[in-house]
Amino acid sequence: MIPPVRNPKLTQDERSARTRDALHKATVASLMDVGYANTTTSSIAKRAGLSRGAQSHQYPGKIDLIVAATEDMFNGFLNDIELLAKRLCDGDLTLDQFLSEIWNQMLHGNWFYSSLEMIVAARGDKELQKRLTPLILDLHINFEAIWRRTFEPCEGSDADPSAIFNLAMNMFRGMAVQAVLRPDRAYQAGMMATLSDILKEKVRAKRR
Repeated sequence: MIPPVRNPKLTQDERSARTRDALHKATVASLMDVGYANTTTSSIAKRAGLSRGAQSHQYPGKIDLIVAATEDMFNGFLNDIELLAKRLCDGDLTLDQFLSEIWNQMLHGNWFYSSLEMIVAARGDKELQKRLTPLILDLHINFEAIWRRTFEPCEGSDADPSAIFNLAMNMFRGMAVQAVLRPDRAYQAGMMATLSDILKEKVRAKRR
């Protein structure tokens, strides 16, 4: 359970922000632990150490809370990718290390599998689909902006860095789904090495 949000020295806005943050974290934890169908607002409030009244004051319904937590989670993942991209351009990471860091975050973090729960649920829930679609599109737009800022075609290549890394991210997503039933590290490492070889022929990091 996430510790209750209590600090009498905080302003009302600060308390509300902490409450929302606790609810977001509890929502993602619930999606990871029990999936979308078994995630309820009451169970989220309990995980967050909050009353149902405090939860409903911030987010009236389950979809409201799911969407807010998703947006927060996506922003966090984008910030992580941005930092990795900066380290790559600064020479602190090799391309192999950059790819490995992204893969590890998708495989062992909360971003991919919790979002997968919502994507599957959205296939049969038009309202959830409607609310999540703009977030997914915005996430992809931001990814592509990072790829264009970070990479350029290799000499003799006319590859579009954003298209190349969209392919890489889609490969990571497929690998992460497959890893649920085939958690074979050697198998994954072989695909990662092949991906790296392909990328090195097409794009390179812009040095700062």
